[in-house]
Amino acid sequence: MRQFSVKEYEPAEPMANILVVDDEKSITYLLSEVLRKDGHAVRTLSDGELVGEDLKKHNYDLVVTDLHMKKVGGIDVLRTVKQDDEKTEVLILTGHGTISTAVQAMKLGAFEFLTKPIDMEEFRLKVNKALERRSLKIKIEIQQQEIRNQQEMIRKDLQLAEHVQKSLVPPQLSLPDITVRVKHMPMIGVGGDFADVYYDGRDSVYLTLVDVTGHGITAALLVNRICSEIRNLVREQRQPSSILCSVNDFIFEAFEGMAMFLTMFCGVINLADRTFTYAGSAHPAVVHWQSEHGKFAKLESQNIIIGYEKRDESRFAQDVVKVGANDKILMYTDGIIEAEDKNGTQLGINRFINFFKTSVDESTDEIIDSILNDIHSFNSKPINDDVYLILAGLT
Repeated sequence: MRQFSVKEYEPAEPMANILVVDDEKSITYLLSEVLRKDGHAVRTLSDGELVGEDLKKHNYDLVVTDLHMKKVGGIDVLRTVKQDDEKTEVLILTGHGTISTAVQAMKLGAFEFLTKPIDMEEFRLKVNKALERRSLKIKIEIQQQEIRNQQEMIRKDLQLAEHVQKSLVPPQLSLPDITVRVKHMPMIGVGGDFADVYYDGRDSVYLTLVDVTGHGITAALLVNRICSEIRNLVREQRQPSSILCSVNDFIFEAFEGMAMFLTMFCGVINLADRTFTYAGSAHPAVVHWQSEHGKFAKLESQNIIIGYEKRDESRFAQDVVKVGANDKILMYTDGIIEAEDKNGTQLGINRFINFFKTSVDESTDEIIDSILNDIHSFNSKPINDDVYLILAGLT
C-alpha cells in the first residue's frame, strides 16, 4: 500500500455521519481516522450482520462497506441501508469484485466501487462526491415537496374557482310563453365564458353571452370581474346596444393598456309585442329558427370586438326581428363551431345549423342534448375551448 499523508481538505459538507463496515480492523481504523480528520462523525462495525440493528439507533449520510465479509457481505449491507433510507449513499470496497457484482450493486443504488488497496486521495474524493450527491438528493426532494405543496394549493384554488364559476351559470327559466335552457362546459373547469338570463317579471327576457379572449384562469378572473357590471346594466333594462357600449367603456376604464378583448351578444325578447332586439360585438351569429317560415336565420353581430377602441353609444348598432310561436333562438360561443373532425376540418356554422335542424321540433332540453351529441360524434378529440349554449324556445 502506498505511503499516506493526511492533507488539509475542505469537506464537501460541514460534517457528515458515516458508518464504516469491514471485518478487517486495520481498514476500519485507517478509514475512520481519515474521515474524522476531514471533520466527519464516524462509527465502525466489523460485521455486516450488525448493520440492521445499528440503523435503528443511528442515521447516516454515507455507509462505507467491504464487499466480501464472513457472514453478511456488502450487497446485503447495501440492501439494508437502502431499505432504511434511500437517500443514504453507499460506497463499496472490494479486493476482487466482478463486473456482474458491480452491475448488481449499482442497480441497487450503490454510489460507486473502490478497489483495494485503497488510494486515500481517491477515497476522500469519492466520499466527498457521495456526500455531494446526497445533499443534492435532499435539495431535490425538498424542492419536489414544495412543488407538490404548490400544486395541491393550486388544485384547491382551482376547485374553489370552479365552484364560484358554476354559481355564475344562470338558472333555467320556465314561463308560459318561453323556456330558456343553458349549458356551460369550461375547458379546464374554469373559463372565459359568461351568460346571463334575466326576466323582468313582466314582458322582457334578456339573454346575454360573453366570450373573453383566452382560456383558463386569466379569462375566468376577467369574467368574475365583469359579471356584476353586466348584470347591473341588464337589470337597468337598457337597450342591447347601450349595454355593449357601457361594457366597452368599463373594459377601457378597468383594464386600460392591458389589451383585454371579449366578444358579446345581448338581446331582449319582448313577450308582449313578440320582438327580439339584439346587438352583437364580434360574436358568432345567433341562430333564429323561424317556425312560421320553416327556416333558419343568422343574426349577425353588428359591432367590433369589445375592448378594441372607445366608441360613443351612437356608434353601437342594434336590430329588431319578429319572433313567433315555436320559434327558437340559439346563442353559443365559438368553441362549438371551431370544433374539428379527425381531418382538422372545423364544424362551422352551417353544419352546426344542420345539427340544430334535426331536433328543432323537440323540447329545449332535448335540442341541446341532441346538438351536443352530434358535436361529440363529429369531433374526434376534446373541444379545445370553453363551450356555452343558451337556447330560448317560445310557445
